[in-house]
Amino acid sequence: MIANGHPYGGKGYVILEEGEINPTNYGFVIHHYLVSHPDGSQEPGTYTMDEAKAKIDQLMMQR
Repeated sequence: MIANGHPYGGKGYVILEEGEINPTNYGFVIHHYLVSHPDGSQEPGTYTMDEAKAKIDQLMMQR
């Protein structure tokens, strides 16, 4: 399940939370993060928050 999106870099990239609902307390448990491009396509792979930020920084330098 994907939850919140966190805009990063000011160029339209978004870091998405992916995880599941804990049935005991109904809280969202984040397993990892995904990177979404400005056009809505997704970068392959899963990341920690710091890895996702670094990936977006790398992608912005390439453009």
